[in-house]
Amino acid sequence: MTEPKTISELMKLVMEECKKGNINNSIIYLNEAIEIKPNDARFYISRGTFRGTKNYEDAIEDYTKAIAIEPNSVFAYRLRGDSKSKLGDYQGAIDDYTKAIDIEPNKAYLYNYRSESKRKLGDNEGADEDDRKAEKLKNIF
Repeated sequence: MTEPKTISELMKLVMEECKKGNINNSIIYLNEAIEIKPNDARFYISRGTFRGTKNYEDAIEDYTKAIAIEPNSVFAYRLRGDSKSKLGDYQGAIDDYTKAIDIEPNKAYLYNYRSESKRKLGDNEGADEDDRKAEKLKNIF
């Protein structure tokens, strides 16, 4: 078998390996895609998602690279916030969710995520406020 040379070939392989449950192989193909296009935030976000199944610190590193490339990536901020939350860094998660909300203030799920982290830090009033905002947005959109 010849080595894939194009991004589309690599992404096809990533998906095939993912369907088989071969996360490590998916990461290897994403590494190759990053070598070809190191300034494409999507590859760091995808790799972070796979890496986050075993190591949240590595996932945070990838999401941070994605944010450096694409500073308005709501998805990267949200995923980095999720990883920080799983590590117990609730204030870091709140900061990331807040940044995502600043970019996309009409996404109810972002308020729900931030609410969970606020509650973990004992900020029940702030969490309740976020829950109300999320509910209001769900009813509007």
